[in-house]
Amino acid sequence: DNWQSRQVLHRSGNREFAIVKMLPPGVYQYKFIVDGEWKYAPDQPAMYDEMGNVNNVLEVQEYVPEILDSLDSFLAPASPPESYSCALFTADEIAKEPPACPPHLHLTLLNMPQIPDAPNLLPRPQHVVLNHMYGDKTKRGMQVLGTTHRYRSKYITLVFIKPS
Repeated sequence: DNWQSRQVLHRSGNREFAIVKMLPPGVYQYKFIVDGEWKYAPDQPAMYDEMGNVNNVLEVQEYVPEILDSLDSFLAPASPPESYSCALFTADEIAKEPPACPPHLHLTLLNMPQIPDAPNLLPRPQHVVLNHMYGDKTKRGMQVLGTTHRYRSKYITLVFIKPS
């Protein structure tokens, strides 16, 4: 809701506060207001937003039961055969300029500054940069190539550096 609403946390112990919400699957960013000041929790997953602010992040995944009696309800309907064609590209399509790089692909881990309160903590990568290749030629005569992949709850970033 673009940070418009505030939800009150309820005390659930000596020093713990909690809230129960039903959220659809997706990635959610949140912060806490402590003594009138916006704060994030450094012991929970965090990431940078588009403005460079550090927010905590929560990824809600759809529940899939362990035992499935029938997978028929999960299958996608058949695609009609007339929706496919084997037409080759025309000369006009080949001559077109490639599309511009989407702006969110510039938000890779290689472009993010460190979190001041936790210098050893890398920000959580945005889902839109996963499985994309990032290339850059630095002013110091180096070529940098990087990519970030997700494996279960871990993120792996590979960086290759080569003198040009």
